[in-house]
Amino acid sequence: TLFTRINQASSLALVSPKSLHGGYHVTPELEKSATATAVVMSASNWIDTFGNFPVFFFAFKSLTFFPAAFMAIALSMPALVAGNALSAVVAQGHKGRWKLAISALVLGLIPLNILQTVATGIGIEVINNQPELAQMAAGQALERIVASKQEQLQGVENNAPREIQECRQERQALEAMPRKTPFEEKSFQSRYVRLFGTFASQSQPMTLPLAQLPLCVRANTLEQAYEQSVQESQNALHSFQVERETLGNDLAFLKQVAPSQYDKTFVEQSPWFFLPGEQKVEVRSGVTLVTLGTQSFMGKVQGGDWEQLGMNLFFVGLSAITSLASIGMGVTFALSQDTQKSYDDRHKEKVNRFFQRARMTLSQMHDEQQRQLETLDQPVEVADELGQYN
Repeated sequence: TLFTRINQASSLALVSPKSLHGGYHVTPELEKSATATAVVMSASNWIDTFGNFPVFFFAFKSLTFFPAAFMAIALSMPALVAGNALSAVVAQGHKGRWKLAISALVLGLIPLNILQTVATGIGIEVINNQPELAQMAAGQALERIVASKQEQLQGVENNAPREIQECRQERQALEAMPRKTPFEEKSFQSRYVRLFGTFASQSQPMTLPLAQLPLCVRANTLEQAYEQSVQESQNALHSFQVERETLGNDLAFLKQVAPSQYDKTFVEQSPWFFLPGEQKVEVRSGVTLVTLGTQSFMGKVQGGDWEQLGMNLFFVGLSAITSLASIGMGVTFALSQDTQKSYDDRHKEKVNRFFQRARMTLSQMHDEQQRQLETLDQPVEVADELGQYN
């Protein structure tokens, strides 16, 4: 029936107080403690669920609103059910189930609450700080462009013409040659002409193709072109960085220098026709947006920028406090004497013996009443028989 299905759904969405203790020696105080513990556990898990919902929603935002919302619900609900189940198992710890309760606490509930608390901070960061995240995405895109320009500069610097090094080596060898004898002088002059050409050719413009020029003349020409190329690359990189710093807006600068990359990374959203406001720029990829939110939130936490956390600090604190309260109350409830008595088999036997004696007493009382009624009925029957003979 519909009522049964609603009860089944509520048992998954909320921690049932009756599931936290056994069926024997259930005192009113135990029922009150179970109710309070179940309420705190359910509230903690629901707070974490609402805090985690934005992470799942924005991760699938590329699917449009309703599919993204469906995926967020589909992923949030199992975490809620798991949190409720683990909380209940911890509170149900008793003889014969302590290992299971400890495993659920150490391996399940504590890591899950830590993960959900962090995810809450990330979700609030994504909701509340999208302009800054867009600037971060633009900054990362610009850093990739800078890295590409630096690689290009490094490639230009490492691609020096081999003739330059050959010329240097040959000049060193030329300077080390002896010139004491006519033969040594002739060898020196021969190498000199091969490197620099004749004295007459040096005073005239070079009209030969580059490949036919003397080695060092060719090297000097190539070195000038090489140094010019390096200088142009350095100037381009420096100019890029100066313009970026001068503008002070990575989002606008990316749109200016790399419009195609800007269109791939961002989408411009106009406000609703009935709501005032300016056009917003959002990160196109949901996964990228969540990644940026994670980097931003963790960076602020690690850097101790508590003032920058703002609303995040409240929701993360709320999640952490309720999680600690839920875990603490669950462990304390499991260790209480009333809870342990509710699972005690010896107490179960006492209760069974009590009800057995009660049943026997009631049975004896019933039999005694029956005998008394039979005794009262006998004189009446005798009188009836005498009346027949008269």
